[in-house]
Amino acid sequence: MQQEREQGDRSSRGAGQSVRQGTALAALGGALIGALTGLAGSLLVYVQAEETQKTASNGRQADIRRAAYVGLGTSFQSFKTEITGVRNFIINPTVTKEQREDQYNKMYVPAYDRLMQADVTVRLVGTAVGKDVLAQSVPQREKVKDMIAAAFTAAELDTVKFAKEFDDALLEYEQAINAVIDKVEAEVL
Repeated sequence: MQQEREQGDRSSRGAGQSVRQGTALAALGGALIGALTGLAGSLLVYVQAEETQKTASNGRQADIRRAAYVGLGTSFQSFKTEITGVRNFIINPTVTKEQREDQYNKMYVPAYDRLMQADVTVRLVGTAVGKDVLAQSVPQREKVKDMIAAAFTAAELDTVKFAKEFDDALLEYEQAINAVIDKVEAEVL
């Protein structure tokens, strides 16, 4: 009987030790699950913060591009108005050379400067697509500018021919600027 008791005590100790080991393993497993859950939660918060920051950054870039493209469009319209006024002064036989130069310096030059500032802004903040399309408009802009300069320095000017060629060149430039706006429209919406 004593032997049976001793065996029973050993079995109880063995069972108790087994229960303690199971409890320790369960506690260890629970701690591991808790740690992994905390890590996963922290990682999720980090990823969400990164996505939010990236979205905000992309939104700011789109706002900057949108402002640059709007600036280009409005500067072109101002330029078009002023250069058309200069063209009208050039072809008007009753306007003096001083009046033409005054119109050129007071109206055209500031409008051209604003247009160039808008052009540079687009080149600085635009996407590769926007920059490429804008670069395609430069020859038309330079043609219009050169025509005005040549008209001021010409000894004699065929005003009818000049007006027709100028109007065609300005229309080509307007189409080039509209192509820029059309091409970049999807980038900023």
